[in-house]
Amino acid sequence: MKYFLPFFLLLLTASPKAAAQCKLIAIDQVDEFDSTRVVASKPFNIGMLTPSGNMAENLEGQQLVEEGKAIFSFGNEHNIRSFFLTLAVVERKFFMIEADYNVYLKFVDGPVIQLLNVPADGEFDRKVLMWKYVHTCVVPLEYFFMLRDGLVEKIRIEYNDFKETIVLEPKQQQALQAAVKCVEERLNSGPVVKP
Repeated sequence: MKYFLPFFLLLLTASPKAAAQCKLIAIDQVDEFDSTRVVASKPFNIGMLTPSGNMAENLEGQQLVEEGKAIFSFGNEHNIRSFFLTLAVVERKFFMIEADYNVYLKFVDGPVIQLLNVPADGEFDRKVLMWKYVHTCVVPLEYFFMLRDGLVEKIRIEYNDFKETIVLEPKQQQALQAAVKCVEERLNSGPVVKP
């Protein structure tokens, strides 16, 4: 009996259900009214630290802020299923941008893909004296597999009169890939447990 318990615990940790308990998932819920399911990763940083437009309290220099954050998610509503990459970025100036294929991802091994972006209007953040933009990009299934199996090196956002390129550090490249894999694991792990 004393050998059976460790063997049983080893089997549990090796099972697909146990492996599917990814800690990077922030939301996995089904709306009780319309059965919409949303699975989303926790936000993670992208890009470098950038000086804000605000001086630090000690006046020794500018306050540094994250260049951006990203979330990978899945939404399911009335037989429409899609993956999304949401980018929240800061900019020094106000830029115009329309819904279009204006977000590009460049992979470490070379390919560049273009995503449909449905942006929110820029909002001025008085704490850092910068504009904040949220870009929600639709990720087709073919690109989902590319994100799962490859590493993204750079993200390009094309505003109407300006181009912003965010370079991902190796840790951030792996964080994006891990978020994609965690959303997939959660979707494959069976029915959602309602809170």
